[in-house]
Amino acid sequence: MKRINAILIAAMAMLTLLFSACKPEVDITSDYRETIVVYGLLNPLDEYQYIKIYKGFLTKDNALVYAQNLDNISYYDKIRVVLEEYDANDHFSYGYDLDTTMSIPKNQGDFAAPTQVLYRSKSGIIQGGRYALKEGRRYRLIVISKENQDTLAVAETRTIKNMCFNIPLGTSQSISSFNICMEDPWYVGFKVESQPESVAAIDAYLTFRYIEKNKITGEVSHKSVNDVCLTTGFVASNQTMFKPNTIFRILSQNIKPDENVVRYVDNYQGIEYACIDIKLWACDEVYYRYYKLAQPSSSIVQDRVEYTNIQAAPDKIALGFFASRTYYDRHFKIDVNSHNEDSLISGQWTKDLGFRPYTEYLEGK
Repeated sequence: MKRINAILIAAMAMLTLLFSACKPEVDITSDYRETIVVYGLLNPLDEYQYIKIYKGFLTKDNALVYAQNLDNISYYDKIRVVLEEYDANDHFSYGYDLDTTMSIPKNQGDFAAPTQVLYRSKSGIIQGGRYALKEGRRYRLIVISKENQDTLAVAETRTIKNMCFNIPLGTSQSISSFNICMEDPWYVGFKVESQPESVAAIDAYLTFRYIEKNKITGEVSHKSVNDVCLTTGFVASNQTMFKPNTIFRILSQNIKPDENVVRYVDNYQGIEYACIDIKLWACDEVYYRYYKLAQPSSSIVQDRVEYTNIQAAPDKIALGFFASRTYYDRHFKIDVNSHNEDSLISGQWTKDLGFRPYTEYLEGK
């Protein structure tokens, strides 16, 4: 590091990958050009949309020490961040400035933490107002310098429409039974005819909810294993698959044995054994490209293709991405008739976790 006279560091945002875009690499010996780093992932189901925007810097000192100072990598209120919406006919609908917030802490790392500066949309979902994102609409992000009103960066994305997910394919009941002892692959996804054009890939996540009762105090608590990926990552398809019996292994990796408690499957809104939630995430092409390029390389070649869809002003550099995603989730009951509960109690992976029959819990209430 000391042999390098000047290093350009792009302040990393929500994700840790450094983008240099599909263009010639930055020459660190040339005159400095302002570098802006933007990360935004829109989801119509979220109450607020958060955009992270950092600035690059140039220093002859220790770059990692320099990056620990939030003032060196943040614009604060020196920029305007504008979000524009375009209607179903792709005509301009309205636009507004995003607010700054430091309410969400950042994990420790090479860059300043736990404080971080985010740009947040106005609330629209709870209020039912105009600021709620709409499905299938084009949104344009504009970053403007307050000092001279110059545009620093521009990016666009189109939110994903309602995907009409069918989990699993062919299931129509609101809460269906799910045989987690199955070894055959289980397909989840949506029908081809209902796939929105903006969806590039999907993946599936598991949440398992259970009850824990202290043997000594009798105290009962509701716990869960949250959002564990069931698949090998995003799949560029209208459906993905996983083996249901891998859920036992997931539970063994996420629940610690405890001799002081007994455990039972939980219910959902009074529906017994409804302890499994499966969430399907869908993303657009921009995020899918990022995801693919961010995977660890198995090649002996060290250089990697890097990607950004942020457009910079002619005298500036822009890195990062502005993309869209959304999700759909469903609740499931474990299939008691297929001995799912018996396998949970005495199976290879979960026999030491202290699960007991749910009927025992009901009798003890």
